[in-house]
Amino acid sequence: MTDAIDQSATEATGQFTTPAFAVQRSDGFYVLTDQLSDAGDFTAFIDTVFGNGARFSGMDYELMQKLAFDEEALPFFKSSLHELRLADAIKPFPEQRTKLYRSIKVQENGKRVEYLFEPVTVEASVQEPVYGEPDADGVQQILSYRETTADVPTRLDFDEFVAAMWLKGIKFGLDEAGVRATIASGETMRMTIAHQREATAGLDAEIVESSPDLHRDNSPKILPNGKADLSQFKNRFPQMAQGAVLLKKIPCVLGKPGRTLAGVAILPKQPKDIDLHKLVSEGTEVEIRGDGEYIVATMAGFLTLDTKTNKISVTEKIENKGGISAKTTGDLMLSVDEFIEHGEVQEGRVVKGRNMNFMSDVFGHVLSDGGTIHFKKNLSGGVAQTKSGDIECAGRILRSDVQTGDGVLVAKFCESSKLIAKRVQVEHAVGCEIIADEIEVGTLEGCLIAAKHIHIHKAVEHRGKECLVTMLVPDLRDFEQVIAKTKSVISESSERIAVIGQQLEQLMSDADFAKFCTIVQRVKRGEIKISAEQTAAWRKLVEKHTAAFNLVAKLHVETDAMQKLVHQAEETKAKAEFEKHLACEGISCVIDHVHGQATGQTMRADKGAKTFYAMSVSQIVETLQRMDDGKQKIFSEDAGAIKWHLVEPPENAQQG
Repeated sequence: MTDAIDQSATEATGQFTTPAFAVQRSDGFYVLTDQLSDAGDFTAFIDTVFGNGARFSGMDYELMQKLAFDEEALPFFKSSLHELRLADAIKPFPEQRTKLYRSIKVQENGKRVEYLFEPVTVEASVQEPVYGEPDADGVQQILSYRETTADVPTRLDFDEFVAAMWLKGIKFGLDEAGVRATIASGETMRMTIAHQREATAGLDAEIVESSPDLHRDNSPKILPNGKADLSQFKNRFPQMAQGAVLLKKIPCVLGKPGRTLAGVAILPKQPKDIDLHKLVSEGTEVEIRGDGEYIVATMAGFLTLDTKTNKISVTEKIENKGGISAKTTGDLMLSVDEFIEHGEVQEGRVVKGRNMNFMSDVFGHVLSDGGTIHFKKNLSGGVAQTKSGDIECAGRILRSDVQTGDGVLVAKFCESSKLIAKRVQVEHAVGCEIIADEIEVGTLEGCLIAAKHIHIHKAVEHRGKECLVTMLVPDLRDFEQVIAKTKSVISESSERIAVIGQQLEQLMSDADFAKFCTIVQRVKRGEIKISAEQTAAWRKLVEKHTAAFNLVAKLHVETDAMQKLVHQAEETKAKAEFEKHLACEGISCVIDHVHGQATGQTMRADKGAKTFYAMSVSQIVETLQRMDDGKQKIFSEDAGAIKWHLVEPPENAQQG
């Protein structure tokens, strides 16, 4: 088939003026994105090219579509690619070729178009030979040629097809691959060549829960191993820690615009938005993070969702009136700043939280990671423990384990209980084990107590059981070892300094050597200059005294080292003596009235009351009653008063 496309046609750019962003180079036709302000300018340029009987040769159709109709493409190209090769060149699109492209058939109200591909011809000039009469052999000779026209088969061209369809109003959405394949095949067929692109619907904004604990759930709590814990409800009181994320806003998503075949944008429906600020209330706020907007708790507390106003709030405390039992709440793990329970806490139930107030009797376990625990009535057969904070009981503590790490334990009456705190204040204690740094008791009956500072108003036997008072004293042996070692260093170093001093005195007793040393010092300070004439004599003098001079320097260095050792040892000794004094200071026991047997002893315990923190009652009793070399009896009385304080032992005394 003869190709009737005029490959030698001149460039068409001379028919119109190209804009600043379009430039023809030897290797192709380029678009300069820095010079292109918006897609409208590019589309107008395409209109100009095609409208002036020109078309692109070797055009990048996908790039042309992006520049003309993709709102996000041009900003991207401006930031990354400043030169885009759009085509090989701009060439003429003569009317003779334009006529090859037939009409289109619009379908579905303009949403798609069809085109009938069929063989095409073009009128072309041909040389027709003129023959003479046949010769003797019957062969006709060509006498001349005459020019005539004829329809010559040709083929369509994709670049021309784009220009032709553009002029017919089909500017967007050509099926490039399909059209190219059909043109190449030469087949006669009707096909859809372009589709309208529908707008993509956006998404409305929505709110999603960011915590699984927003709703009350009375089903059994599922443990990490997958088993159900029947002692706890999954979420009896929805509660949040400070900073907990409650809700997250999923922002609305704008739909993407579509395009008609004419390139006109089809705008999507505007999605609905949500204002989180209208939903927050007490204890909550809107927080904007890198990944979106959230409603977060500004305090630890109890979560409330108001269905009438759609407000979400977090309050400071939970106040429960139904009691804590297997039927009402199960075990509670609270994260609020304050909890008030008006009902009883059933035996075996566990309540964990902070700043807890119990208005009725407690028979279960109360565990706190901080804050005060208040019992307005009794703690019976239970446990009360807090890592930091005070424990107060206005009623009775009976057969219970009560412990606070660094707080004060205040109670009116305790019986058969273990009490451990930094400071314990009890009005009346019977048959208890009490451990603290400081203990203040009104009446003590048959108890075992241990502390550094003890004041008992009245100590009484209980059913023949004496009061055993243990004073926790420091183990001074480490201090004594440090002090003895530093004394030895000071003594040995001082003796060596004295010996060195005698050696130096003997060396300096030589008048010639002493004079030489003086001259050396003056030479170093620049007070004396050695002339050329004196050099030989000075060299002999140096050679004579070099050995002695070097020995003096060595002895001075050793003296400095010994003096430094003495200074360091004296500082270490003073520090150890001061710490020893502090360790003994304030350790005392006062019992105003003794009625029945009361025995006192000392016990070495560097950690003080902390020595007993991890012990059970039986271990505490065994440790306090066992006599060993770490204990020493200090009194045993059945009447009168006792006043005892620890006297710091002299330096060389053996600690009992």
